[in-house]
Amino acid sequence: MNSLNWDDIRYCLAVINEGSVTAAAKKLGVNHATVSRRISGLEAVLGAALFDRSTSGWLITPMGEEVLKSAEQISEHVFSIQRTVQADRQELSGRLRVTAVDVCIQRILLPGLKAFSERYPDIKIELIASENTFNLAGHEADIAFRITDQPPPNVVGTKIAKFAYAVYGSKTLYQRYLDDKQGISGISWMGDDYTAPEWMQKTFPEMPVRFRVNSLVIAYDLVAQGLGFSLLPCGLGDADPKLTRIDSDYIQPNLEFWLLSHIDLRTTARIRIFRDFMLESIQPYIPLLEGKMVGAELLKLQQELGLS
Repeated sequence: MNSLNWDDIRYCLAVINEGSVTAAAKKLGVNHATVSRRISGLEAVLGAALFDRSTSGWLITPMGEEVLKSAEQISEHVFSIQRTVQADRQELSGRLRVTAVDVCIQRILLPGLKAFSERYPDIKIELIASENTFNLAGHEADIAFRITDQPPPNVVGTKIAKFAYAVYGSKTLYQRYLDDKQGISGISWMGDDYTAPEWMQKTFPEMPVRFRVNSLVIAYDLVAQGLGFSLLPCGLGDADPKLTRIDSDYIQPNLEFWLLSHIDLRTTARIRIFRDFMLESIQPYIPLLEGKMVGAELLKLQQELGLS
């Protein structure tokens, strides 16, 4: 038996549902002859008559009634697929609220965000640069990129990488340090207002803290300006050719980098597609985040980011 053609089945259902070949033709937007030809083709494939044709009209045969039962089920499955696709397309529009640390947006997410916005122009992305923990359950954000070892409850997430840290300084300042350790200061973005951070206590106990900041971006900017040494994520420090790693006896425990969304939103089309798209776009940066990117590979990435 040759393969059945869904369109032929559709014509058959139209005759039954509309009550006549003429009405079916009008419903389908074709002429009477087309309906008759398509149904004759279906009967030829099946090797059985589905209708008794007479001058008074077409009457369905017992075989046609059996075929009709399966045809209606097929029709429902086809329409179900169409509804699913249409609903998914409708979901690929509207607002998507994404939160991440601002330097994460600049250094890691921006290339993927640009490509995503070009691919899905009807999804409007609202970027929230913040280190605060947003309430995903309360829809303060739909997607959160967070550095944490303990994702909050009622979220689903993917661990992207382990954030590696090292002590960095500008190459110019580091050369000054090698020549004369006097006058070099530290930059603290952790700890209280009085105690030097642990990395300074273990490696640079005599070094004063000149700047205390509450922003990783500001700490990075101060280091880049040659105003001191600081503990920074390798994804920041290694990506900047003006900075250099400085040997330290302190090893910062690695924190995990996660993409999180609330469990109730895990099947929402625009969130699912954004999540998968961004995870793929971040893949090339994982060695950088984990402090494992060196040499020509690192130079190429610096050039792509416009930093070299």
